[in-house]
Amino acid sequence: MSEISVNLDDAVIPFRIEDAAVRGEIVRLKSSIHEVLKDHDYPEPIARAVAKTVVLTALLGSSIKFKGRLIIQTTTDGPLNMLVVDYHTDGSFGNAGKFRASARFDAVKLSELEDINDAALLGAGQMIITIDQGDDMQNYQGIVALDNIDLEAAARLYFGNSEQMLTEVRLSAEYDVEEKLWNAGGLMIQSIAAEGGSNADMNEDELKELQLADWENARALMKTVKDFELMNPKTDSQGLLFQLFHEKGVRCYVPQALEAFCQCSPERIENMLSQFSQEERVEMAKDNPKKPGYIQVACDFCGREYEFTAEHFSQ
Repeated sequence: MSEISVNLDDAVIPFRIEDAAVRGEIVRLKSSIHEVLKDHDYPEPIARAVAKTVVLTALLGSSIKFKGRLIIQTTTDGPLNMLVVDYHTDGSFGNAGKFRASARFDAVKLSELEDINDAALLGAGQMIITIDQGDDMQNYQGIVALDNIDLEAAARLYFGNSEQMLTEVRLSAEYDVEEKLWNAGGLMIQSIAAEGGSNADMNEDELKELQLADWENARALMKTVKDFELMNPKTDSQGLLFQLFHEKGVRCYVPQALEAFCQCSPERIENMLSQFSQEERVEMAKDNPKKPGYIQVACDFCGREYEFTAEHFSQ
């Protein structure tokens, strides 16, 4: 494994298990996921689900090489009724690996939960995975029905139904009380076709049998990973991969740095408000219970608040 300059505390690393028909990605998030969550007043279970969905989006998005975005959105009837993660793919060059996330939840429903887990938080509904290649290309969407299943099961369903690919996913997130920040991590492996080389004398059935054996072995090893190991500062991502798959060996590829970002700005909010009539803006300012006389807009993604007076737009 070669030395790299990217901070592996906030990065996704593609890898391949040597001499096996298995590839994957591993993700660590530290300062980047804390940046996303710190300005939101999310209860801990909601923040954890948001962090895990960011990890899932990075795992999926890191395999996309064209310029664009991968967007995961859930709409459900559970306490966590809406969740959106927007990730810039590898082909976006300067924006590659940048992400933002937002969630909406029902505090009453959350307080009524006896067993808090992903499946209970989401409830029933759907997860939409959108690949956006820009204005000149048609979007691709994959839809996964969510019926009291967790995020890991949803990812397996997506790849099984849309990509016809055996996939195993692990997601983890936790708040570090001592450091007072969030950590998250994830690991994904996928079965791929067995290649020739030393297997050149095998027929198609034998290659498929070898592919399945490789998959079952890698999947069994992956299931030994504890949640804390996906975020453990004492072992970096490459170290964990070597710990798991050292018998066959692991080839790690160039890591992609991950970074929280938001596209909101005073100019964007001003442009949005300018679409309303002056009479509507006057009513917005007058009816604002928090600060009468001002129009206040909070960004769903970063939580930053902007305020304007109605008179600002009549100048």
